[in-house]
Amino acid sequence: MTTTIFGKTPDSKIKADIINVSDDPETFGVKFPLYDKNNSAKGIFVKTKGFSLLKSEVSQFIRTERGERVMLPNFGLSLKKFLFEPITDDLVEAITEEIYFGFATYLPKVTVRDVKIEEGDNVHGLGLPGLKIQLVVSPTNSTQIGTVEVTL
Repeated sequence: MTTTIFGKTPDSKIKADIINVSDDPETFGVKFPLYDKNNSAKGIFVKTKGFSLLKSEVSQFIRTERGERVMLPNFGLSLKKFLFEPITDDLVEAITEEIYFGFATYLPKVTVRDVKIEEGDNVHGLGLPGLKIQLVVSPTNSTQIGTVEVTL
């Protein structure tokens, strides 16, 4: 894959500042997904913090395709290339490596404890093929554990 970079690539200090955001429990962020269809009274851009913020960051990171983020062309995971491949042990290993490498590089404050990958013709609930990736994650310096599930 070729990535074209327009503008100035950030230096290592700016990149480190983007990746290593404060782990302060009082740090707020935007909850993902941006709109909660079950509670429209909350509106868009609901604030969140703590473990809920960490799970939102993980979900956003998994859904971000490499080359999609401006000025950080390697941010994200290239998982869409695996969508129409037959699920084999080699493919599961390649997806798992992609996930572990991406998290080690861009989300060092998250520990991935387990990765489960499912395929099927009804993963989306619409009869369409897809992949369901389930991650068991925790903050690096905590025993709190949670599950993040993403469907591609």
